[in-house]
Amino acid sequence: MADELSVTILATITNGNFKDRVDHGVQTFDQTAIGAASNVVSVGTGEEDVAIGDISTLGWCFVRNLDATNYVTYGPKSSGAMVALGRIEAGEIHALRLEPGITIRWKANTATCLVDLRIFED
Repeated sequence: MADELSVTILATITNGNFKDRVDHGVQTFDQTAIGAASNVVSVGTGEEDVAIGDISTLGWCFVRNLDATNYVTYGPKSSGAMVALGRIEAGEIHALRLEPGITIRWKANTATCLVDLRIFED
């Protein structure tokens, strides 16, 4: 099979007289092996590895911060520590394709956050 995953990218911004739009439409991607890790994770205020379940080759990752107040910082693990790459504000969603073999770490800012995590096999 082919094109098992579809991702739609559309963003609009209106801030006073500033307006912009990014519409990359729908892109489809192949999934070589069937598999996914899906869970609501409690992310604490100390750095921790993102659990990937039984995924053998990392593919697309979708996360949503379910907390109403606090943010979560994430990034790759280097020499045992996180190199901060991104921040998921309260209620935000992020989508990214992971490099196979990488270890991602994350931590909540001031209080534990629940995060909806979904990682698909590549």
